[in-house]
Amino acid sequence: MILIRARWFATSLFSGVILALSVSRCFSLSETNLAHPRLYFRQSDLPQLRDLRNHGLHKKIWHNLRESADWCLTRAPRKAWIAPVSPDPNYENLYDRFYAIMGDLAVTEHLAFAYAFSGEKRYGEAARQWTLASCRAWQHEADGEPDGAKAYAVMRLLKGLAVAYDIAYDRFPESEREEIREILRRIGEKYYRGYFTTVTIAGPDFHTHHAIVEWSSFGIAALALLNEVPEAKGWLEATTRKFEQHLLPTGLAADGAQVEGATFWASTMQYRIFFMDPLRRVTGRDLFGKFGTAMNADVALASIAARNHPGPGQSHQSVILEPSYGQLDYYAPVLLFLAREYRRPICQHLALWDESLGCIQRTRFITPHGEPLLFELGGYAFLWCDASVPAKPGDEKLSWSFPSVNEAYLRASWKPDGLLIGVRKGELVVHAGGQPVLIDPVDWREPAAGIHIKGVKDNGSLASIQCTNSMGEAIAVELHRPGRILIRRHLKDDWQWSCQGSPVHTGNTLTWKRSARLRVLSGEIINWEPAGYAPILSVGFGKLKMADPAPMAFPRCTIRPDPNDEIVIEVTALR
Repeated sequence: MILIRARWFATSLFSGVILALSVSRCFSLSETNLAHPRLYFRQSDLPQLRDLRNHGLHKKIWHNLRESADWCLTRAPRKAWIAPVSPDPNYENLYDRFYAIMGDLAVTEHLAFAYAFSGEKRYGEAARQWTLASCRAWQHEADGEPDGAKAYAVMRLLKGLAVAYDIAYDRFPESEREEIREILRRIGEKYYRGYFTTVTIAGPDFHTHHAIVEWSSFGIAALALLNEVPEAKGWLEATTRKFEQHLLPTGLAADGAQVEGATFWASTMQYRIFFMDPLRRVTGRDLFGKFGTAMNADVALASIAARNHPGPGQSHQSVILEPSYGQLDYYAPVLLFLAREYRRPICQHLALWDESLGCIQRTRFITPHGEPLLFELGGYAFLWCDASVPAKPGDEKLSWSFPSVNEAYLRASWKPDGLLIGVRKGELVVHAGGQPVLIDPVDWREPAAGIHIKGVKDNGSLASIQCTNSMGEAIAVELHRPGRILIRRHLKDDWQWSCQGSPVHTGNTLTWKRSARLRVLSGEIINWEPAGYAPILSVGFGKLKMADPAPMAFPRCTIRPDPNDEIVIEVTALR
């Protein structure tokens, strides 16, 4: 799960120097750029956006977006602030605050987008009420001292308020606009002077997931307030410089991976786009062309396995080696933007496997106090979809190695629900026929945590991954295209793993009806438990258990090696 680390930073002795530098560059602006809405579209774009609701892909996305907006209408805006609590040994207060801010502003943004795309006053009035309620409930964030334990959530608050303020601008009388601007200004300036201008946060070492979320959100608030709040120009200068110097050049590893995990690749790209898209629209500064090579989509191309449908997800369900909240609905809007921006048909092809495009993302992570983790990507999917980009794979490669994170992937084809294998450190996942047929997580056999990927080979018809672990035990994965996988393991102990779906167990064979078959060629299945693995959602190093609304139990299999300490498994696609 998302790990929010408590970080405490001292204000830099060189803050004055950084503040002076922040106003050294000037943007070219015009009155047209600064009219609201300005961030993700302009007033003149609304007739075309509203017409798109009746056609093709946008019609499908709008259907999902409207359903989620109607669900948002059933929820009541927050009335009371959740104050920080210390000590917080199980991170209960931290996650209550984080999820509450995320949830409040996801609803707020989604309603604002629904209003813009439809013109319906019920959505506009709800967006107005949620924006004001979020301002009033969370305005006390301007009173405490900034720190890294709070910034991750508080900056998302600024981003959501700024987006809703911009999109639903015409729904607010001037007195309410002034109230929103003042709260954004107070919080923004407090964090600018006490957090963003410290050596640690402004420096080159702060450049991965937390950095992109916090700086991007801060920059979006600056863009929304530019020419309305004097401080916003300095905020924007600092954010743009941070993007150019650190967040874009070093935010991802050289091979395109995110060193904190692939889920963070998706959020890194989301927040890059969230800021860079309006930066270009408002100021004319285009970072997409200058840093095009940094917008690498290989992680997504390697790991997306199957179609995704609306509803709570399971880990590995459509994106292998990723948790339930990091499935295709989390990736697809990013791919839509990359397809549009860089005219990449493969990104369009994979994005359209997501049948939930347009929905607000309602995850299975809910704190014990009832705060749900929500993500708003639905409105962005509608905006970023360009139906003129063809959805086709072309001659894209089918195997990947990411040495920076010790990961490798092999896929049989670009057909949805096909064969896909991923190896990450001590984990192995095989996807076939639309579900994971083998999930071997690292926490089940600690000695294998030291797994090392020795190499990836691919000659077109045969691809392989060779690995060893810290015990000297070997694992080799072979993909015989188009439809067969062999997994060879040398180990002395029994091998236990889980899968999904409802396979029929017969002897040494598991069969998923009309989709996939797994056979143990060497070794023996000694234990088959149809509901033997029941994962528990938790965060904060397992200290805080989530109130999972859709708990599930999965099959678990135990295989004993043959007398030569070998296990060989064959997986075959049946469609």
